[in-house]
Amino acid sequence: MSNNLFDNTKLAFELKSNNSLRKSLFLFNIIKYPLIVKLGSVLIKFFLKLKFPITPIIKNLLFDQFCVGLNEKESLMTVKKLSKYNLRSILHYHVEGYESEKSFDKCLANTIKTIKSASKNSSIPFTVFKPTGLGSLKLFHKIAQGLVLNDREKEELQRVEKRFDSCFQSCKKNGVKILIDSEESWIQPGVDLLVEKYMIKYNKKDALIFNTVQMYLKNKIKYLEYLLSFSKKNSFVPGVKVVRGAYMEKERSRSKRLGYDDPICNSKIQTDKNFNDALKFLVKNFEYFNFIVGSHNEKSSHLLMDLMKKNKIKNNNKNIWFAQLYGMSDQISFNIANLGYNVCKLLPYGPVNEVIPYLIRRAEENSSVRGQSSRELDLIKKEFKRRRINS
Repeated sequence: MSNNLFDNTKLAFELKSNNSLRKSLFLFNIIKYPLIVKLGSVLIKFFLKLKFPITPIIKNLLFDQFCVGLNEKESLMTVKKLSKYNLRSILHYHVEGYESEKSFDKCLANTIKTIKSASKNSSIPFTVFKPTGLGSLKLFHKIAQGLVLNDREKEELQRVEKRFDSCFQSCKKNGVKILIDSEESWIQPGVDLLVEKYMIKYNKKDALIFNTVQMYLKNKIKYLEYLLSFSKKNSFVPGVKVVRGAYMEKERSRSKRLGYDDPICNSKIQTDKNFNDALKFLVKNFEYFNFIVGSHNEKSSHLLMDLMKKNKIKNNNKNIWFAQLYGMSDQISFNIANLGYNVCKLLPYGPVNEVIPYLIRRAEENSSVRGQSSRELDLIKKEFKRRRINS
């Protein structure tokens, strides 16, 4: 595989106007500094609490970079543009951390609405929901700890299960696959138990449900091994989306505050090894898994392509997908899709004030992952230079 594959900025930024690229250049210049991102996150939360009118600023900078619209209608315009480049989309009504039954039901209604829309559009093979959009963080945490639920919590869990099942029934009826977004490590085991229960029910011949596995956690290769064994015993096809992870600052801060071992790999080198080992494991057990590789890492993307080639797996095999977030790593998405691989972009949408936790995570991720912002900046500068030469 050519090492120059991801240097094709003409293709990567074909949908970006000069003005859009300038905004991206400004943003990535800011968020490459961790201190600025931390300070900005604190200030955003503070100003929102005081009801300062900062939403237009967030909309013009962070939101427009990482989200595709305020509503589904706006999002579908981006879906159409991406489809011209062999890129599929994952629509995501991205809200999280709700604590009221009314808000959980609202999120469910929007998720099912998205599923129905996806069924009418061949460019949207997947949709997604975040568990804490359908149930409380406290409940998932208690389940994760293996604690006995009281009567009120048992009733709450029944409502959560009903919401999950409603999503999965809608997916089955409408022929749309669904990804379950990841949560923090102290919550995730509670989510896993619920998702595995429904995988047994719905993933009989093919994976309808895909659980997300964060490979910056030290124990996740063991979880993949467990899932393989568990799926064989219960006769279902495990669907997984592997990612590096999105809660590094929060995970390390909590483990230090509460005095338990940091669950995150000790270095980026170890995280990369964990992630790449997961790719090797999934390809080795390809006959059992359906999987999506969510990565902004060029070396890992090359590795998966090489593994597929060595194992004589066709580029467009329906059970293997590459995925990147909207607003990041277009050099990977567009160039791999151009080679005929299955590639999708995650397209979050929703009211600006409700997607702010997601936007802050995106800024933190680009700031904390060494080289992420710098690579984005280098590619944008290269594209500006190319456009000047060819103008």
